[in-house]
Amino acid sequence: MKLKNKVVVITGASSGIGKELAFQFARKGSKVVLAARNAAALEEIAAQIWKTGQAALAVPTDVTQRFQVDRLMQAASAEFGGVDILISNAGVSHATGTAMETKEVDIRATMEVNYMGGVFGVWAAVPLMEKRGGGQIVFVTSIVGKRGVARNAAYCASKFAAQGFAESLRPELSRKNIRVTTICPPGVDTPFFANNGRADVRKFRLHPVQKIARLIVKACEQEKREALLTMDAKLLHWSNVFFPKIVDWAIAKNKEV
Repeated sequence: MKLKNKVVVITGASSGIGKELAFQFARKGSKVVLAARNAAALEEIAAQIWKTGQAALAVPTDVTQRFQVDRLMQAASAEFGGVDILISNAGVSHATGTAMETKEVDIRATMEVNYMGGVFGVWAAVPLMEKRGGGQIVFVTSIVGKRGVARNAAYCASKFAAQGFAESLRPELSRKNIRVTTICPPGVDTPFFANNGRADVRKFRLHPVQKIARLIVKACEQEKREALLTMDAKLLHWSNVFFPKIVDWAIAKNKEV
């Protein structure tokens, strides 16, 4: 896929992976639509993109509210004529704790953003993509959406849900010329962990956000079905496929997760 002049809607665009994706898609010549709850941050990012000569639109959006997601897509269509790519990137986590310790409110809040936010995005974007003859939906999930880890039950479950939703969508939307891509990054060096009470995560585990965003953009260009972006992500996935009991043992022994 050529990204020049494509209309790209990015949720969770106020910081981290979403913010970096906005800049990298803009450098490819895409028209970017930025969605998140932090209106001031979105406006600042959009202004920076306009200064480079590329087009950007900031649309404050809470992805847990379907009417707001509908409004986001309509704003993108009104400003740029439609939607070509949806990057479903908005995500939250809960403070680390065992599954038994996790509060119901945290589980529900995590699922609302990480899963239902993506569902609402699909429902709103697909009709607009159909009008343009096709498109692409990209779910930024996580490698822990392929293999759960201890003390992150709600987050892992939400990412598994997104993976399952994407896999169900893929054959359904192929008939509409809409491709579905799942992105499974490992830990990324962004404000995500601190913002979600996970400041305990050790820095050497985390990949630079610029690198991860670049690999995501490349996966979009190549219209990949799924992208395990880094060697450690691939190692965890394939180890779990062939040696699940060993992975269970290793995770259980790691007192830092």
